Amino acid sequence: MLRKILIVDDDEPTRAGLAMLLTDAGFETITASTVPSAIRLLTDEHPDLLLVDIRLDEYNGLHLVAMRRDPIPAVVLTGFADPAIEADARRLGAEFVLKPIAPVALTALVKRLLSDGSRPGSTMPRRYARKPVKRDVLVDIDSAAARMLDVSYGGVCVELQRSADAGPPGMFKLIVPPSDLPVPVEVVWSRRRDATTWLCGGMVREDQFVNWRTLVDSMA
Repeated sequence: MLRKILIVDDDEPTRAGLAMLLTDAGFETITASTVPSAIRLLTDEHPDLLLVDIRLDEYNGLHLVAMRRDPIPAVVLTGFADPAIEADARRLGAEFVLKPIAPVALTALVKRLLSDGSRPGSTMPRRYARKPVKRDVLVDIDSAAARMLDVSYGGVCVELQRSADAGPPGMFKLIVPPSDLPVPVEVVWSRRRDATTWLCGGMVREDQFVNWRTLVDSMA
């Protein structure tokens, strides 16, 4: 059975070139140019590996890395060196690769990732285990009603209510007793459950990561 790779890039020549390269290397490839279409393919096609560009219209590739339901390996491609994005990608368990990359190097990376525990019928462990929240935590999102669903060293998942014409937030704050110090969280993915309910996943800033681990241990 051929291993299936989902390639997501909004540039058609790049997308086609990557598909040709990996098809010639013996993989099955499927492609998408937008985040919504890629989300459908992640759900319907169950690819073995995600290869995604960073800049995708109003989204970025980290949305897809964070939203993948199955813990498949991921490679984030970008033509722009950005230490903050690289740190976020690696915290989500993805490889971070600068373009241009030599075809032989990219093929070797994909083969290595698919040989490191992602054979058919196996699963890769999540980098950070999700834990249920055992304490009351105030989620401050534009004065909206919200609750935390789970937490990990990598971030949090929250559910919130917003008016039907409001989009997802870009940032929110957690207030954890007893210190009651606000912890700013950046939203990296979001999706609607219904007209007024959103699920959002977020990560804390890199400079707060050490303190965040301590908070997670106290909440879960």
